[in-house]
Amino acid sequence: MPTYLTHFACNYEAWPTDQNGQKAAWTKMIKDANDNLKQGGPVKFVGWANNTEGYALVEASSKAEVIRLCARYWPLFHNEIIELVPNAEAGDAILTGVAEGW
Repeated sequence: MPTYLTHFACNYEAWPTDQNGQKAAWTKMIKDANDNLKQGGPVKFVGWANNTEGYALVEASSKAEVIRLCARYWPLFHNEIIELVPNAEAGDAILTGVAEGW
């Protein structure tokens, strides 16, 4: 199953400006992230780099599925989604490409 690394960051302009609204949004986001991890679904890891951005590791059948998962957090967060290719596959491709290049 393909593995994807998502970098998520706050979209500041979309957040509520009042303290109670911000607290409610954060509470929902943190709970949802915990629920995703506990359910044993495609989200395998969620971690924060600082208080406004972080990373998630997702195993999904397609990038479209990861986009769907990330869209749940729009507009409060925006995402960069990167497919990670296992070394066994990428290594062979790299070595083949290097040989072709020479």
